[in-house]
Amino acid sequence: MRYIFFTYMCFFLISSTYFAQSEIKYELKKIQFSGNNQISVTDLRKNIYSRETPWWFWKFLNKFTSFGSEPSYFDSLNISEDIRALNDYYVANGYFRASFSSNYSIDSTNKTASLIFYINEGVPSQYGKVEIHGLKTIDSVLREAIFSRLTIDKAKRFSQAIVRENIDRILVELENNGYMLASFDSTIIIKDTVNHLANLDIYLNAGRSYIIDTLEVTTSGEGAQYVENDLLSSIVGIRKNEVYNIDKIRQSQVRLYRTGLFSSVIINPKIADTNGYFVPLQINGTIGLMNELAPEIILNNQQNAFNAGIGGTYTRKNFLGNARKLSVTGQFGLSDFFRAAVFTLPQKFFNNDTTVIGYIEAKSRIEQPYVFNRPIFGILENYGSIQKELNLSSYRFGGKISFEFELPSYTFINFLTAYYNLEYVREVFIARDLEFSLNQTLSILGADLKSTKTDNPLFPTKGYNLAFLMEDANFIPFFFSKLNGYNFNDAVFYKLLASTAFYFPVNNIKTAVLGLKFKVGNIQSYHGEQYKIPSTRRFYAGGSNSIRGWKTRGLNPSYIVVNSADTSNSFFVEGGKFLLESSIEYRYKFFEDFGTTLFFDFGNSWDNAKVFRYDEISAAVGIGFRYYTAIAPFRIDFGFKAYDPTDKRTIFRKPFWSQLEFHFGIGEAF
Repeated sequence: MRYIFFTYMCFFLISSTYFAQSEIKYELKKIQFSGNNQISVTDLRKNIYSRETPWWFWKFLNKFTSFGSEPSYFDSLNISEDIRALNDYYVANGYFRASFSSNYSIDSTNKTASLIFYINEGVPSQYGKVEIHGLKTIDSVLREAIFSRLTIDKAKRFSQAIVRENIDRILVELENNGYMLASFDSTIIIKDTVNHLANLDIYLNAGRSYIIDTLEVTTSGEGAQYVENDLLSSIVGIRKNEVYNIDKIRQSQVRLYRTGLFSSVIINPKIADTNGYFVPLQINGTIGLMNELAPEIILNNQQNAFNAGIGGTYTRKNFLGNARKLSVTGQFGLSDFFRAAVFTLPQKFFNNDTTVIGYIEAKSRIEQPYVFNRPIFGILENYGSIQKELNLSSYRFGGKISFEFELPSYTFINFLTAYYNLEYVREVFIARDLEFSLNQTLSILGADLKSTKTDNPLFPTKGYNLAFLMEDANFIPFFFSKLNGYNFNDAVFYKLLASTAFYFPVNNIKTAVLGLKFKVGNIQSYHGEQYKIPSTRRFYAGGSNSIRGWKTRGLNPSYIVVNSADTSNSFFVEGGKFLLESSIEYRYKFFEDFGTTLFFDFGNSWDNAKVFRYDEISAAVGIGFRYYTAIAPFRIDFGFKAYDPTDKRTIFRKPFWSQLEFHFGIGEAF
């Protein structure tokens, strides 16, 4: 009996000690990978279950707020799942013969653990024979168009993600050509490990082609009684007997949203009511109040500066019918807000003070979604504003009519706006205790072309954006003056501005991105004096969306043009007619909503292209931090003057902190 009791006690003590030790938690301090020559560590870490414990600051922050992260602990049971996840990831990227093993170590003193995975990648497989089944019943022209747009390159490594992208592209192409119920069935991958090829059999179900039957409208909400169903049908712009097109349906839905009538709206095919090849479309929408009054807090980035202010807007929906929208807006804001002397604004804003940067603006705007019975968005606006800069006060009054043309998403140019702008400008320049003024009426014809081909508007990881602005000022009054024998004294000029941005993912999970921006602009007067081109149309460099080592508009030429015959008719000129800018950014996103950026900006503005000099190109380096919201990222950037053309010195030859400028902004810099 004593022997049994003694044995039981020993077992109890040993078990208690074992379980007590097993309850000790070890933070997973480090996860390493060895042998991954082609796949990045960042990609591998994102695809396994085990996680490194976060930096101490994030753990500390998590104790008091919802930010930060909790500690991550080592669990040996996760290792087999990690290896399975690594194998799946390698197979999905063409490494069919990869093998894996692991090892770990425990530091009982510091209560930490380290984990390492050993990887033998093997030889990757390329695409072999690719067969797409299920398209024999579709039109031969459409079938050829689909095959011509495939991006499977047989010279490259197999990627399951690329295959999925091509399948999605085929389905969208089918849905845009009537095949409403086109679907993906399966993909069979035949692994040829001898020749290192991945042979694909992709099975699709195209179904039959459909055409639109009737358009049914169902509305609800406070304002439903004020909007006719026939009006909504005409705005949608889809007619009976048209081929079903998913892109056109989405465009029509956006067009309905832009009227401002709806708090929610959706257009769907009524699949249950199909009749042979015919399918009806159903519009379901909730229409809000016809009159709205909304105060607003203004936060934006315009003219390369962070602007903050207050305003208010009155909106009248379905103004005079045809889904027109009238809005009347008043705003007051400060540019470069964090450097503004807020408490002395009232007495400084309306006089010739040179220390206040800000604006006052009033605007009325009428929008109509369907102009000339075409999918053209028309805008008519009238405005008046006062803009105060360091040495300049500008007063602008005018009107503008714009036409925004809807273009398909697959075209190279997918945004096109043409406009005519009539504007009166009065500019008062204050410099060196002298005051000059310039009055001019501008007649401007312009066009704005854009091509947006990125995968995400808030955090683009691949693709590009292109924009091209063209303006011609005063040609119309100049032409009629010449016809009638009058002398036209104002400047007649054109303005060209081209900008482009490219984005490249650094890792497969697209949390690290390299962004490149290039912008060039030129203004040239072909009649009249160059200095009569208003500053509101000139180029400026420096600021949160420009060269971030300088303040807003910190890089621009300025000089006085003295009229020897009449000094009272002299002018102070500010702003350039030639602009060159470029930026390189490395962006890294972590914890879903946070990010950091390393950037290099360079460029400047010159009086004209002829006086451009390479040694006058300013350069800035810096670091930025991002907080990503559902609306836009908020950012703060710290830029340093790497090279200052005013004294031809680099950052290493000046006090380090004296070269710092910080900028707060909304949205990415480009």
